[in-house]
Amino acid sequence: MAGNDRRITLRPRRAGVWDSAARTTMESPTFRVRLGVAGPGQSPARIRPVKSLAGRVKAMVRQHGGLSHRTPRFSQGGRGGHAGAQFPVRSYRQRVAVKARIVRHKAKPAGVSGKSPAAANLRSHLGYLAREGAGEEGERGVLFNAEAELPREEWTTLLKRLQDDRHHFRFIVSPEAGEGLDLKAYAKELVGAMEQDLGTALEWVGVAHYNTDNPHIHLLVRGKAAGGGDLVMNREYISYGLRAQAMEVATRHLGPRLPEDVERSVKRDLRADRLTGLDFNLAQEAAGRADGFVSALRASNGSLADERHRGHKLTRLQHLESLGLAREVRSGVWRVEADLVARLRELGSKGDIIKLIHERMRGSEPTISTVIFSKESPPLESVTGRVFDRGIADELHDAMYLLIEARDGKAYYVPLSEYSETPGHEARIGSIVTVTPILKHSAGAADRHIARFAAEHGGLYDPTQHTALVAQQVRLPAGVSAEDYVASHVKRAKALASRGLIEPVGEGRFRIPKDLPERVAQAVPAAGLSAGRDSGSILKVELHSLESLENQVRLNGVTWLDQELARGADPEKPVRVGATRFERQASIALKARAQRLRQMGLAQEGEPLKLRSGFLEELYEREWADAVHRLEGRYGEALRLEAGLRIQGRVEGMEQLPSGPHVIVAAEGEFALVSAQGRLAQQIGKTVELSIGPARSITPTLPTPMRLALRFRTLELTRARGLGR
Repeated sequence: MAGNDRRITLRPRRAGVWDSAARTTMESPTFRVRLGVAGPGQSPARIRPVKSLAGRVKAMVRQHGGLSHRTPRFSQGGRGGHAGAQFPVRSYRQRVAVKARIVRHKAKPAGVSGKSPAAANLRSHLGYLAREGAGEEGERGVLFNAEAELPREEWTTLLKRLQDDRHHFRFIVSPEAGEGLDLKAYAKELVGAMEQDLGTALEWVGVAHYNTDNPHIHLLVRGKAAGGGDLVMNREYISYGLRAQAMEVATRHLGPRLPEDVERSVKRDLRADRLTGLDFNLAQEAAGRADGFVSALRASNGSLADERHRGHKLTRLQHLESLGLAREVRSGVWRVEADLVARLRELGSKGDIIKLIHERMRGSEPTISTVIFSKESPPLESVTGRVFDRGIADELHDAMYLLIEARDGKAYYVPLSEYSETPGHEARIGSIVTVTPILKHSAGAADRHIARFAAEHGGLYDPTQHTALVAQQVRLPAGVSAEDYVASHVKRAKALASRGLIEPVGEGRFRIPKDLPERVAQAVPAAGLSAGRDSGSILKVELHSLESLENQVRLNGVTWLDQELARGADPEKPVRVGATRFERQASIALKARAQRLRQMGLAQEGEPLKLRSGFLEELYEREWADAVHRLEGRYGEALRLEAGLRIQGRVEGMEQLPSGPHVIVAAEGEFALVSAQGRLAQQIGKTVELSIGPARSITPTLPTPMRLALRFRTLELTRARGLGR
């Protein structure tokens, strides 16, 4: 074997044991024959393929019904356009799933101090990648690059280089046999192959995650080429070429898949309740026929491979029929649903969510029923409960989810959008929240505002002019500044431009057609967006308390338990038969809180519970006084809020009160505690001017200071003028 580039090792095989150092290429009941790893100083990428083995693999592919030898057609725009075409499509290569995202960086608005949005986003993503429990032994994930590991102390240097770029790339690479790979070495070799494909050196960091069923790697690639220009990857390279390269590298490390491995994968796919490669072929076949049918009839001159493929197709169609996604119109001829791919993708996602719910709630409520919320299937009414778990729903987009134990005895999975939570009011495990659907319409107020502004300004929408106009003429809701108001319109304008409904003309401006609302209304059904971004609903999360039920019983302030009692909850009402843990604990906490209110003199002794009039006002006064005692040594005299008050000062930070988060606005020896409404919590470090208006509504569940209407705007001042009336 000295003259050969590969080493063959015979090793006794123990039943049920899968060697993690390498994979086999041949198998017997007694011995497992595997390809050895590269020798010292020799990269697997430089090992010459063994022609006889390749020939045998090709023959087996043809014999057993392998995939077509055609390769995707690659366009020439961007780097790597032809790289993926060098690899023929073979079913015996190691399978690898690749997800990709291009993240465009948001620029920091002019005159605004603090970190840029891009830096904050990148730091948050890196923190997720290196989170506790992601490592091989349950430790933190460790970032690395081509040279070495990257400790947290070096993140700042990395962020400074990346934050001013136009964009960066995120990839998740998940080999099917990832448990047998040295993922760090695999990532380094894969990026080296990418550099050859793209014709430039890459600046990147990676991390290996072992906290899922399939070990995988995350890659973050800088959006700059070696020469300093923006790195633009070919679209088809991202979609196909990178996956082909990842499969090739995995095959060099592990060897080709065995025929029995391929057969096991095929059998799993045939009965899978998710999207598979065969489903793409079925959908493509149906779309290519005028009648939309799929045929599973036996060919007159069919080979063994054709007969095997027909059997696989028939088995898959029968399983799709059991899912309600296909039906046999006559013997051997089937009709599949037009939205087969989308519905199978949704079904697979739902299965992953159900699995996650069962894992997270294991041992707590084994019989609890689960409900999955989405924008397409929102709740019909509000749901109140306790946050049992919070995590990442989409690793590429950093989208979060909440898992809620509700008072109706069910568990709810709630996916969060960027609009679901108010910044500074994010729920955490143990928080009490209410989830409410907020319906959206196809052509909303932002579309009408943009169209009206453009009609008055020569058909152009200019955010700078719009901000000046709003600051002078528009009465905004409490807690919303002119900049925030216009920023939401700019985001909407960018979404409309991406769909070709308006035209960007540079410098942040857009050319707007006169009939924009009508175009939006027509485009929604035409694009199949009846439940998409322009309609459907947003799941809004209202945070009631960050404190646990046990802590709320003892707090000297307004809690969610107090608000429930103010709404008329009966603390003596027995819990229903079969109540969940949260229902039982909430009932116990209500009873204990009622007794605590009696001890505080805020409720009469005896049964039933009789609360003193204004008890919420008294509780808020107590928590306000406690907070003032903690802060007056640092900021000076505290100012009470009342209608008609105007406050001008610097937002120094946040103070968590039992009733919720408050911002500290301070200047010249005075300060005020203001309920963190709207986007006020995002103004920390900025100078603002607040106007306090009358209470907005009459409700028994909030004290008066928290119902006062607030309006604010940011100021660019060299010196704070102080708080005023």
